[in-house]
Amino acid sequence: MKTKNNNRIVFIMLGAVAGAVIGGIIWAFMRVMNLLIELLWDYIPEAVHIPGYTILMCLLGGIVIGIIQKKYGPCPDDLHQVMTKYKRDGRYPYHNVLIMLIAALMPLIFGGAIGPEAGLMGVVVGLCCWAGDKFKYAGKYISELPEIGISATLGIVFRSPFFGFIEPLENDDEFVLPKASKTTAIFCAVLAGFGVFMLLGKFLGLGAGMPHFEKVTIERGELLYALPVLAISVALGYVYMVFDKFTQITAKKLGRRYFLMAVIAAIVLGIIGTAFPIVMFSGEEEIQMLTEIYTQYPLYLLFIIPIIKVFLINVCIRFGWRGGSFFPSIFAGVCLGYACSSAFGIDPVFAISISTAAVMTTIMRKPLAVALLLLLCFPVNNLIYILAAAFLVSIIPVPKSLIKLSESEKLIYE
Repeated sequence: MKTKNNNRIVFIMLGAVAGAVIGGIIWAFMRVMNLLIELLWDYIPEAVHIPGYTILMCLLGGIVIGIIQKKYGPCPDDLHQVMTKYKRDGRYPYHNVLIMLIAALMPLIFGGAIGPEAGLMGVVVGLCCWAGDKFKYAGKYISELPEIGISATLGIVFRSPFFGFIEPLENDDEFVLPKASKTTAIFCAVLAGFGVFMLLGKFLGLGAGMPHFEKVTIERGELLYALPVLAISVALGYVYMVFDKFTQITAKKLGRRYFLMAVIAAIVLGIIGTAFPIVMFSGEEEIQMLTEIYTQYPLYLLFIIPIIKVFLINVCIRFGWRGGSFFPSIFAGVCLGYACSSAFGIDPVFAISISTAAVMTTIMRKPLAVALLLLLCFPVNNLIYILAAAFLVSIIPVPKSLIKLSESEKLIYE
């Protein structure tokens, strides 16, 4: 019994150490990403005026990404592909970790409408599998590092330990809580990683992170507008799925012409980004900007921008500018919330909490994970509306034609 307890303590300590290392890796990745974005999109344009700079920079990004994709194939894997491959094979390849890092970084610094979580996930799980191979003598606990790494990465990137814990569980067909020792190890990993991440950020610099909205007092009459906001938000989620299907079919017809697809995505991104700069990048800083200037936008534009954003998300991901959809989808939901607030004359934070929860749940189909993710963005008194919107949307059936997987995806999920 004593030996068993000692093993559990070692396992929990191992989780904390792994989390601290992961926190350092994520901070370094984010820091390099932010520095390169500042160089490419702030310093150079201010120093030298170049006509059509956005298109040229996106095109350069498309060429670099295209070369990587042509040589190494589609990379990095997205979040679900990483978890599926790991669960199917019991491991995840790590021989090209450096290439995965570069491939994950390129779309982000060249303005892709994607988030960093997907690229980081493959790197972290790959390194955890490498540690498992190198330290097999540590026993069975070392083999559970990749699962801890998945939760830690999500918890640190989104700065939400509970989201990092719940999201992988909702990804399974059966929602089964892990054993107490594993649960403790996961939370120790997330907290240790988050601590290292914030400590490095405090002394060496950190990005903007998730937005935080102020507390609001909701008038009773405003509750009547919750359903219209919910309906409009679900409609945007369906638009996302339509674009997903369209880009799937188009990418499938282009086959393995990875270089061409990356350049096409670059041209589309550059042209749209020139007209609407706010739809570029992952959306974290853009949300802060939108919060300050949304009243200056015409109402029709506030409704159009989220549609453009979800279109660009799918163009980027399907055409080789691979990354996550969480951050940019949150931006789309926030912008739509501001549009509904202006249209119906209701409190903006109330509208945003409903619209973001509904859009995210329509896309992800994970109401609990969505609620936990958004908990850090909104005041506690809005939690009831977030939960209600997320769970109500989760029971609305999605047309089969929108969720049918392409042949390439079937190979990944089998």
